[in-house]
Amino acid sequence: MTDDKRPEEEEYVPTPEDFLFDEEETEEEKKKKHSQKLVFRFIGLGLALLLIMQVANIWLNLFSADSRELARTSEEIVSEHGHIADFKEAVVTIQGNGGRGTGFAISEDGYILTNHHVIHNRAPLAVVFPTGDIFHAEVLESKEELDVALLKIEAEEVPYLPIRQEDAIEKEKIYVIGSPLSQTQIVNEGEVLNDEEPYQVLKISNAIFPGHSGSPVLSEQGEVVGVVYARSVPSIGSQEEGHGLAIPIEIIVDEMAELARLLERNIE
Repeated sequence: MTDDKRPEEEEYVPTPEDFLFDEEETEEEKKKKHSQKLVFRFIGLGLALLLIMQVANIWLNLFSADSRELARTSEEIVSEHGHIADFKEAVVTIQGNGGRGTGFAISEDGYILTNHHVIHNRAPLAVVFPTGDIFHAEVLESKEELDVALLKIEAEEVPYLPIRQEDAIEKEKIYVIGSPLSQTQIVNEGEVLNDEEPYQVLKISNAIFPGHSGSPVLSEQGEVVGVVYARSVPSIGSQEEGHGLAIPIEIIVDEMAELARLLERNIE
């Protein structure tokens, strides 16, 4: 009889709850996939940070020996020549957006000399003295082709370095004071290597490293005869050693009108 159909033979009819259950499972799968993506991203970020740390460690190891040697030599020079400590008071660290370098005061009312590439596109600029005093710096004049810049801070009676009127001479003993390899107030000594006159570039035997840009080249009397801007790298197979490069101060004075006016004012 048609009315005696067995239960197991009854046709299955899905309920609304079945569809809701399927939809919930789909959401769970999406969440799971999203979580997996986040995990992979964190793993990738961790690997990238690890790689950056390894590269930084390589550079740190590369420069650590040079850094220690610079510090040791600087202490010896200052200990042997006590008056150099006075020169250091006028040498500043210049910090800007994404970089740092060296500069130095050339007048008691806050004129600062440094390289153009130290301050270019790095505003706002801060000038930090060895005492810890920090000043905001304004760029008065900057010459890219000469790689020199004149800054001004609002300060009075700051220690400063006098600018020498005479040219540097061959074999003259000189000092460089700067902030190489994340250090500050590092002194090293050398001599002028040029054998021709007039000097368009001042070649010096002093060891020059990143951070030295803008450092003063000083005579034994503490007068500025140049501004460090780079170091030469000998070509492969060359017998010539690398040496420091500086802009002769007389060229800077000739090319920078603001600096020339400042010097004339000081002479008067």
